[in-house]
Amino acid sequence: MRRLLILLPACGLVLLTAGCGGDDGDAGGSDDNQPSNMTAGTDPKDEKKLVARTADCDAEVRAKGASDWEWSGHATVRTGGRSVDEPGPRAVYRLTHKPHRVALFSPGPEFEGSVSLSVGDTSYSSDPADAASLEIDPHGTEADVDLTVTSTGGDKIELDAEFTCGRTKED
Repeated sequence: MRRLLILLPACGLVLLTAGCGGDDGDAGGSDDNQPSNMTAGTDPKDEKKLVARTADCDAEVRAKGASDWEWSGHATVRTGGRSVDEPGPRAVYRLTHKPHRVALFSPGPEFEGSVSLSVGDTSYSSDPADAASLEIDPHGTEADVDLTVTSTGGDKIELDAEFTCGRTKED
């Protein structure tokens, strides 16, 4: 009888403890139906991976000055893959043709837009004061710039670049 009196309270304590699993809306308990990679207060929409998109473009580029040349062909534009508030360009247009590379950077949060050009080993960039005059669509559909880019050595090139873009594909 004495053993029964000792075991009965012990069994009751086990049953009482097992019944405190946090199901009746207890904020401190765990919910076995919630995915294990999420924490309380996390919105599933915030956990989505941002996907960058690349679209094909047709581009024409003409340069006059320290280097004279022109070319046209297949180019690309990249958009997305970043949060809306993240500083930097919304779209980046690119054309590469052997030793020449052109990149047009659209406006975005805390960024006015810019143009860069590489001719062999020499790099040129736009003047930040010209950013307001750049016609570079942040949605990745088209860009048209006509401006002077300058190298670190002071050489200048008059650059005229036109990009027309279409279909998108996920990276």
